[in-house]
Amino acid sequence: HSCGIFCGIYDAADVRHATVNKMRNLPTNKENGFTLIEILTVIFIFSIIILISVSALKVFELDSLLIGVARDMTTDLRYVQQMAITEQIKYCLKLFLPEKKYQIKKCAEAQVFIEKIIPAGIISFSATGFTNNEIEFNPYGAAKESGTITLGSGSQTKIIDIRPSGFIKIN
Repeated sequence: HSCGIFCGIYDAADVRHATVNKMRNLPTNKENGFTLIEILTVIFIFSIIILISVSALKVFELDSLLIGVARDMTTDLRYVQQMAITEQIKYCLKLFLPEKKYQIKKCAEAQVFIEKIIPAGIISFSATGFTNNEIEFNPYGAAKESGTITLGSGSQTKIIDIRPSGFIKIN
């Protein structure tokens, strides 16, 4: 079949038929957006996920605080021990349990070098085995008495163990 001049031109019926088919495949207004119920459901699910995340972060924050305070106190105990060895005199770390604080000083003197306050997130602060809640290190780095310092936040507890040999460890 030869088409002559009209090759490639469709007749009017073909064009109309193609246009109708294209229109049938177009989405209607109902398919373009989300319903109010769908949006509210997504918002509800996101709010539950955020609520769970926030509560998990608070627990993580308290645990991190407890670990940080235990490490700081252990570092301060080792500092007191090193000062006793370096200066060849007794150094002490005095615990004030009700006030939730401690001081570093030379045992024979009243002058305090460092005073630290335990943060409010630490709920429990106690010590056992030390006379007058005082950890004393002699010029050889040995502790006068063995004992423990217990720090606690809501879900976790850290125990700092001090041995007469001067060994200090967080459990």
